[in-house]
Amino acid sequence: MKRLSRRPVSDEQKAQMGNQIHEQGAIEVFMSVATVSPLLRTRVLPQLKDQQDQLKDKKQDRRPKPEPEKLESGAQGDAGSASSTSAHAVKLLPIEGDPAKLKALTSRQQIASLLNHLGDGAEGDGEAKQIVMELLGSGVQPHSAIERVSEQLLHVLREQTLMEAGIFVGNERYRFFKGVLQNYAKIYAARKFIDKLPKLDQLGPDAGAERELFARVVAEEVLQIPQLLRQLRSSLSKMEFFNEDTAFKAYLEVRYHPQARILCELMLTRISRVFLCIVGSPFFLYFTEHELTHILRNCYLSVNSEIEIFLSVVLWLEHNWLERGDCAERILAEVHFALMPTWYLCTLDRSNRCNHFARVIHSPGVQRLIAAGLEDAITLKSKPRFSGAALHRQRKHQEERLLVRDWIVDTECSHHHKSHCEQFVYPTYDAFKEYLARIICCAPNCWRTFRPAQEVYRRDFRCCSLPHFN
Repeated sequence: MKRLSRRPVSDEQKAQMGNQIHEQGAIEVFMSVATVSPLLRTRVLPQLKDQQDQLKDKKQDRRPKPEPEKLESGAQGDAGSASSTSAHAVKLLPIEGDPAKLKALTSRQQIASLLNHLGDGAEGDGEAKQIVMELLGSGVQPHSAIERVSEQLLHVLREQTLMEAGIFVGNERYRFFKGVLQNYAKIYAARKFIDKLPKLDQLGPDAGAERELFARVVAEEVLQIPQLLRQLRSSLSKMEFFNEDTAFKAYLEVRYHPQARILCELMLTRISRVFLCIVGSPFFLYFTEHELTHILRNCYLSVNSEIEIFLSVVLWLEHNWLERGDCAERILAEVHFALMPTWYLCTLDRSNRCNHFARVIHSPGVQRLIAAGLEDAITLKSKPRFSGAALHRQRKHQEERLLVRDWIVDTECSHHHKSHCEQFVYPTYDAFKEYLARIICCAPNCWRTFRPAQEVYRRDFRCCSLPHFN
């Protein structure tokens, strides 16, 4: 709370001011908060300067030689002097004009004087001044979807901000513009956050509910409004417009935000058909162990085979083996080796000629994972040995351990063919990197050509049907 002016007032002046307020009624000044888009100060400052010159001329006509007043120096310094001068000019204005306009004009002058002396040299002070200058003269209705979301954010803080605009205590006037700047600086930061995310205009005209929900997310993650936490958690699962590449872009923007843990984990679970495109991007190589583990636990990853999941982890480990070698066993524990073909698990150590690949699979912990996966794969392919309740418990245990991925078919994937097919290519580590190179060349919409395996496998892969013998 900063004091702008302090001046003794006589009993006669108090009575005169009380009668004037009683006759005219209470006048409230609300700052315009229609939009938070950047506004050049040159559009507002000339108008304020002209208004100040007019008031100055009128004051000189009334009092040609006014005596200078001595004011107490407060925390605001020169700002308090400017504010008191503007307030004194209001008393000398003719009352035949519109009182509301005169009051609003004076308040704007006071705010302009404050902005000229508020936190000189402070970091980020220019943006805060620009925000408040816009609030004084902004009347443009929002047109874009991002501006409409910003307007919803303003409704959250509008009442709180207006309550902090100013207050009279006895003979002293205090203004809480520091709180106003803090609130709108938060909204300005939230707007920057929104601008970096995917454009909401692509949602179409019937996406009002999604925009409102997205405003809640920004309010919780950026503005940190605790009252919206319960609504946020209950509605995160309904954010259906955050899927595939949109979810990954959103994740990249908020992954380092300290308050965005829930949003980050949600975006990672929305990655499905775009997974192979992410593996081919440089972002994948810089994932942390926690991030990669969270992705691998997603059963909706769209891949041609679990072999691609395994080779993706090998690629991530190769990028920085000195630091990531210790976590190889922990990461590969999230790979479902039992979903791989048994012939691959038996031959992967002999068919790959890559030194890094051999370094990964020959570690004792990884060897145990491969052996356990081979045992489970054989068990899944063999006939059940139990019946009744025992068989039900066995299948339930296997389903809990192995969540099947979202199998897709990429007709250009050579290692997707079965081993007896003429077009089959053994999925070595080098062949997998060549496949990623082709995906990179077809980016960014290569993932849109992937189709569910159950729909097209028998039709498009007739070459992989069982051979017929005469």
